[in-house]
Amino acid sequence: MNAEKEKTGKKNSFLGIFAALIAGLSAGFIAGILLAPKSGKQTRKEIKEKSEELIEKSKEGLDMFVGRTREYVDKGKTKLAEIKSKGEEFIERGKEKIVDISKVMGSKTEKARKKIKKVIKKGKDTAKKVEEDLS
Repeated sequence: MNAEKEKTGKKNSFLGIFAALIAGLSAGFIAGILLAPKSGKQTRKEIKEKSEELIEKSKEGLDMFVGRTREYVDKGKTKLAEIKSKGEEFIERGKEKIVDISKVMGSKTEKARKKIKKVIKKGKDTAKKVEEDLS
C-alpha cells in the first residue's frame, strides 16, 4: 500500500515539476522579449531561437515522461504476471488437495460401507437365531 502511495507521489511530483519548468521557461521567455530593447528583426530572430529551445526542452521532458510511463507500465505488467502465476499455483495446489481428500474419503467410505454390511449381516443372523430359538 505504501509503495503505491510512493509511486503516485512520484508521478504527481514529476508532473508538478514538469509543469513548473514549462511555466517558468515561458514566463522568462515572455519577460525577456518585452523588456529587451532590440530591433524587430533581432527580436523576431530571438523569438524564433527561444521558441525552438522551448520546443526542444519540451520534447526532452515529454520523452522523459513517456520513458517513465513505459517503465511503470512494464513494472505493472511484470507484477500482474507474478500475481497471475501465484494464483495459478494456488489453484493447482488446491485441486491436488481436493483430489487427495477425495481419495482418502473414498477409501474411508468404502471401509465404513463394508463394516455396516457386516453389522447388518450379523444383525440378520442374530435375528434368525432368536426367531429360531423362539419357535
